[in-house]
Amino acid sequence: MKIALLSLLFRRYHLEKVFEVAAESGYDGVEIWGGRPQAYPYDMDEARCQDVLRMKEQYHLEVPMYTPEVLGYPFNMASQDRKERMETVDYLLKALDVAKAIGAPRIQLATGHAGYGTSRRENKEHVMEVLKRLAERAEKLEVDIILEAVTLMESNVLIFLDDLVELIEDIGSPRIKGMLDTVTPTVHQETISDYFEKLGEKMAYIHFIDSDGRDQHHFPVGEGKIPMEALVSVIRKYHYDGWLSSELVWPYGRDPELFAIQEVKNIRRLLERA
Repeated sequence: MKIALLSLLFRRYHLEKVFEVAAESGYDGVEIWGGRPQAYPYDMDEARCQDVLRMKEQYHLEVPMYTPEVLGYPFNMASQDRKERMETVDYLLKALDVAKAIGAPRIQLATGHAGYGTSRRENKEHVMEVLKRLAERAEKLEVDIILEAVTLMESNVLIFLDDLVELIEDIGSPRIKGMLDTVTPTVHQETISDYFEKLGEKMAYIHFIDSDGRDQHHFPVGEGKIPMEALVSVIRKYHYDGWLSSELVWPYGRDPELFAIQEVKNIRRLLERA
């Protein structure tokens, strides 16, 4: 398995700093966060995409995922406002083009909160409307769309594993796949193995972090309550040989280099022991 560093941890730095630290500390790749000042889709003209290609070659790192920001204002696939949803479609079509231009084989999406007083059926219909439009472009570009189920604290739409499986099946595109964020099933008291059992060949990526099981907070490996060595054993049981991406965010962004170095060392030790 390869280890990636999600650049969101370095949101107060430009992208080159992330590549420098990732290369020096032993990561295999950088999962690029699509926000400013790093790689906001509408900022990614030909010159900036070429600069990412230059960094990949210079630092000998892959870009396994491009992750446009969709959990915060102003873009939301699950919005009740059609104008907002259509603007989100345009934004994510641009993100797919960026992924293709920088040689990222996949983009990662999650659904924001649809708002209180909404219905599950209507929320799902809105998300499917967006994803079907995106799937057409993804199939032409040969870029995968990786859907992530997030916690109840972050959304009321795509949160449980069955939500994820159902959405992927209903859209029916070969380019729509799923992933595991190890915090989500821990908080929801779902089992890790069910992600592999139910998603099967559609289980395409892992955000590998620790959790206290109470909320959406992402802990460094070994500082939460997930038995991480056992987690690696379960992952290997299902012959997963893809990416483990470190998704540390705030408050670790106060000194991102420090925590990025610590995390890759801890993950590599886990892989060696398990």
